[in-house]
Amino acid sequence: MLEQKEVNTNVVEESDDIKNKSLGKNEEMVGVNGNKMGATVINSNGNNAKKPNLLDTFKANIIDLAIIGGISAVLVFAADAILKLTGYAISQKFSMSFIIFMVVMVLYMSIMESGKGSNTVGKKISGLTITKE
Repeated sequence: MLEQKEVNTNVVEESDDIKNKSLGKNEEMVGVNGNKMGATVINSNGNNAKKPNLLDTFKANIIDLAIIGGISAVLVFAADAILKLTGYAISQKFSMSFIIFMVVMVLYMSIMESGKGSNTVGKKISGLTITKE
């Protein structure tokens, strides 16, 4: 009776392993005696990948936000300088910088992630890649 349970458990584990391989994944499996069997994750395109950790994504986002903030500040001051030449000025620079920041953020993310490298500058520096499943 005990041997039959072990055989049934092995059959279930093997069928799960076959399902995972057909989906392009190899999840961590635990054998009957508690030994771990495999721990790598394989993408659908066959490349090994690891899940990014919090520190890497945080660093990438901070770098990207700093770049977007710098571009926005330059655009606000450039627009103000151009308007001052014509006799006008931006009276509420904070509100204008927020609007420009939002527009630049949407354009920056869209353009950088749709380009050839499909990564933003922050993700390139942090070593993160965007994959399509």
